[in-house]
Amino acid sequence: MVLDKKTWDSSDALLAKFDANHDGLIDYDEFRSMCVELFGPDEVERHEYRVRDIFDILDLDEDGYLNREEWERCYNEWTLVVVNPVNVLIVVDVQNDFIDGSLALRHCGKGQDGIEVIEPINRLLAEVKWHKVVYSLDWHPDTHIGFYENLGLRELHSDSKISKEEAKLFDTVVFRDPYLEQRLWPKHCVIDSWGAQLHKDLVIAPGSGKVRKGQHPDMEAYSVFSDNNCADSRELLNILEEVGATDLYVCGLAYDVCVKATCLDGLRLGYRLAVVEDCCRGVNPVDVEDTRRLIEDGGGLLTDSQAVPRFVTGDTRSLVMALQLAKSMAKKHGAVVSRAE
Repeated sequence: MVLDKKTWDSSDALLAKFDANHDGLIDYDEFRSMCVELFGPDEVERHEYRVRDIFDILDLDEDGYLNREEWERCYNEWTLVVVNPVNVLIVVDVQNDFIDGSLALRHCGKGQDGIEVIEPINRLLAEVKWHKVVYSLDWHPDTHIGFYENLGLRELHSDSKISKEEAKLFDTVVFRDPYLEQRLWPKHCVIDSWGAQLHKDLVIAPGSGKVRKGQHPDMEAYSVFSDNNCADSRELLNILEEVGATDLYVCGLAYDVCVKATCLDGLRLGYRLAVVEDCCRGVNPVDVEDTRRLIEDGGGLLTDSQAVPRFVTGDTRSLVMALQLAKSMAKKHGAVVSRAE
């Protein structure tokens, strides 16, 4: 979608372009006209309610107009991000153990195969100019709490519905110390092992970053952002803040576990986020469907590797991601966002 750069580089020029009645204010119809130019008529027609929700969020005093102060905030914090996003690709846990090793998805009996994500991810790396690429790795000590083989090392809490004697692979138990609800996985991605390495066929982008998670023996870490007690880690956040990331594209393994947790945390933290579905595979298709609903409910976009290059170049823009940005602005400024929830 080609835009007149000079117009979009100035809030005054943009106001002059879309303030049809020259009253110094932007009403909903004028804002909608701007969105048609930003997102295209088809996207606006499909997501008209999202355009209205965005306008209502930006209209802080709820008078039906964007006054000069509201317009400047709209321009600086919303329009400029929509026009000039900073795009980061997060590749989650494309490691040997999830493809050919102890926790290979194809051995989980649900018809998913981790090897299938490598070709479309490599195509994204080749075709798209990313501001940053980040690879995450499960990186567990041998005594990690999530390993079924280590069940005998710790006591279960009385809250656990399953006893040690009854517990099987993939069951969920509750440990006493630390108090933790935990799914039991086969031993995988042990630090410095072959299983913990990124798959040999996965392209590693020059200048990319790596985040190793799950290194604490008594704490699970599905999300690249945080452990399962929701304690934010600074490692990924520092990388994202260094490049000024606005838009995250998430892919990898497993869709219904670590990709899910990473997406939900990214949305919670206010990033515009899309999950690249054909670059993901999961443990259980039923859980994948639940994951898709959770990401959509959280404001995330479900897309595929064919569409992503056009999003990154700005040839296509998403009102789903634009609404998520507006909601993040509202939370930042303490505004009420219930109308758009």
